[in-house]
Amino acid sequence: MLTTNFINKRNNFEIKAIWDFLQKYKVDYDSPDMTVVVRDKGTIIGTGSVDGKVMKYMFIDDEYKGQGILPKIYNMLLSYLLEQNVLEHFIFTKPENEAIFKGLGLKKVLNTSRVLLLEGGFESYSSWIKSIKDQLDLSKGLRGAIVANCNPMTKGHKYLMDYAKDKVDELIIFIVEEDESLFPTRVRYNIVKNEYKDDPKVKVFLGGPYIISQATFPTYFIKKLDETTEIYTELDANIFAQKIAVDLDIDIRFVGDEPIDRLTNEYNNMLLKSTENMKMRLEKIDRIKDNSEYISASKVRRLLKENKIEDAYKMLTESSIEFLNSQEGQNLIKKIQEKES
Repeated sequence: MLTTNFINKRNNFEIKAIWDFLQKYKVDYDSPDMTVVVRDKGTIIGTGSVDGKVMKYMFIDDEYKGQGILPKIYNMLLSYLLEQNVLEHFIFTKPENEAIFKGLGLKKVLNTSRVLLLEGGFESYSSWIKSIKDQLDLSKGLRGAIVANCNPMTKGHKYLMDYAKDKVDELIIFIVEEDESLFPTRVRYNIVKNEYKDDPKVKVFLGGPYIISQATFPTYFIKKLDETTEIYTELDANIFAQKIAVDLDIDIRFVGDEPIDRLTNEYNNMLLKSTENMKMRLEKIDRIKDNSEYISASKVRRLLKENKIEDAYKMLTESSIEFLNSQEGQNLIKKIQEKES
């Protein structure tokens, strides 16, 4: 007889059992918000988890497939999300499960040969992309795009954005929306928005759940390089090249060279691969240096932590400095300095 339950996250025996089960699929269990397991006589034969608004780890042993187990797991996780008042969700699963989840009313965002991303709830890719398209100047000729986290916005970011702006008729800057950085999403967005408030060529948007998000590229936020890195980078890069760039008529995506951040360098390489035979092309720009060192947001954060404020400010844009000089900015500097390394 099969039993289906939420696991007790405080029970180490249950955690080890789910960990061991997922190892068969070469997946590490990373303590998501909630996990459902299906057991046959006490042995785990299926599982599914939710982290934020993303459902993942949807695995069923082969001999139990076709018994309606996956929909049952999905419905339990969906009920949990609704209880948390989460009204949109994503499913990260194998391409072979597409028919099952489409039958449950979910819509495919995109799939690669190894992974499928679907969405459900009240929001959708189509409504998100329309909200951006409605704010663009459709009469413009060449359109470019940049994706940046800006944690915080440095002169390096500014150099890249100004370079790109001079190469196109209209530039879209997408700010990573996930609130997983020391500088909150609202702050990062407002700093960039303020930097280009007087330039009609530049449009600044939040990246939403389809650009470097927990749904498309979760390991980005912990800079984790493992066996899943290529899967995530391929998915996120393909969503941009095959969907976003096509729907927004983007001709060029500009990226900065990444001599420091290995994960972002891997992503840029995958993005280059995903643009093959596509209208959009990728242009990589060399990063600028301060003296002999590359300017980076991570270095700025380190200098702020060490209370080397003047040195940090030398690498920042006017809008970033304006924010950090505000009361909210001063509170954030204090938070950075108190944060454990």
